[in-house]
Amino acid sequence: MKRRYSYEIALSAIAAAIAILAVVAQAYVDVLTIAFNVIAALAIAIPLTKDMWKGALMAFAVTSIVSFFIVNLYALPFIMMFGSYAIIAWALDFKLYKAEKLPKALKITLITVIKIGYYALMFWGCYKLMEELFFGGTINFFGTQYDVSFYVIWGICFAVFCVYDPFMRWVFKNECILVSRIVKK
Repeated sequence: MKRRYSYEIALSAIAAAIAILAVVAQAYVDVLTIAFNVIAALAIAIPLTKDMWKGALMAFAVTSIVSFFIVNLYALPFIMMFGSYAIIAWALDFKLYKAEKLPKALKITLITVIKIGYYALMFWGCYKLMEELFFGGTINFFGTQYDVSFYVIWGICFAVFCVYDPFMRWVFKNECILVSRIVKK
């Protein structure tokens, strides 16, 4: 059966449109920054529900470029962490894990090391960029200024990441069911 590329392009365009709206919204609604980035990451995963990794890369690239032109540096958390992690996590969890030639313990170890390494690298890049541009080592928490170190913020965000990763995997499995009911191929 010949694959229809117009189907992949259309699904990717829908995903990119939703993701762009979410990234732009997160720049203007400070309280929901993380929530809108998660929504954008779930939108990027829409082509992945049909195993269209090229479409997901295309949606990620379009979202990154357009949202960077609209909201500039506010798009960096999506570009560096949320959007790119959605594609990498899918490749690791749903492609590498299903590889027949590797032992299960090796696959789980490899996937965990890659995810933690990617998270650490991207968090460090975002932290350094944000430290230079925005907050300079202090954070405002309910009206009180606190001096924070890199390791304190990294520890808090790593704990959140340990909850975020399994949650996103569960949401993606349910997203696959939902998209297969809505989008008939």
